[in-house]
Amino acid sequence: MELVILQMSNILLPALIGGGTALLLGIVIILVFRFFSVKEDPLVDELTEVLPGVNCGGCGYSGCLAYASALASGEDSNTSKCTAGGLETAEAIAMTMGTAPQEYIPQVAHVFCQGSGEYTGKRYEYTGTPNCASSTGLFAGPNSCTYGCLGFGDCYDVCDFDAIWIDDGLAHVNHENCTACGKCVIACPKDLISLIPKHELATVNSCVNHWPAAATRKNCKIGCISCRLCIKACPVDAIHIDDNLAIIDQELCIHCGECVKVCPTSSIREGLLGSMEEEKARRAAAKAEKEAAEEAAKAEKEAS
Repeated sequence: MELVILQMSNILLPALIGGGTALLLGIVIILVFRFFSVKEDPLVDELTEVLPGVNCGGCGYSGCLAYASALASGEDSNTSKCTAGGLETAEAIAMTMGTAPQEYIPQVAHVFCQGSGEYTGKRYEYTGTPNCASSTGLFAGPNSCTYGCLGFGDCYDVCDFDAIWIDDGLAHVNHENCTACGKCVIACPKDLISLIPKHELATVNSCVNHWPAAATRKNCKIGCISCRLCIKACPVDAIHIDDNLAIIDQELCIHCGECVKVCPTSSIREGLLGSMEEEKARRAAAKAEKEAAEEAAKAEKEAS
């Protein structure tokens, strides 16, 4: 009998101790939850519902919830930071916040380089890790223009919206898909990608080369040669030269296209890019038009 009681006590005692400990911890958890819990602001949930939920980081926060929390707490009062949602989301946020809609200027990523294989050459054969960050560390990459795009696609790899395509060693941005989240801007080791106002006639000097004209002509056929013809043609003084490179002030530019007409290397371009297929079709049409004009001029000269 004593043996049975001893065996039962060996079982019951640990069970009682464990059960008591669990009960005590449960009470502590309930008390902590009761007295130390942080009350959630219902406005955060409302704003989270309004935001697109893509968590791209274009607003400058880690995700949509972080932006919603900053708005709800008053830490941030800018209701137009959601680049992925655009104007519609900015207006919805303002309505949810009970404030007047703020000015929203759509933006798009732009690659400031046109130096594809058609216009540039190679200084050496690169056989290292196929990404831009690695190749940049080896004499600024293999291309003849050390400022230009390397085309390995670091920007393509970080884009969540299928807005970047690579063709002939050059990255391009499809403005229809781009949300201006800025991930490609950070990923580019050459600092070639920037956000610009999303205007259908966006006029930019797609070059960052600061070499003198002779060196530029030698290494890239479509680079800026700081000829200053664009400055003379601009009616609103929106262009200036900075270290051999023409810079177009996007806030002053009226998209008249006069600088595009006089640029001898076609470094300045007008309009936003679409998909790879659309851009290739546009280039083919432009090439055919140019060839037809040259043939007509040739025929007219022979006839005279």
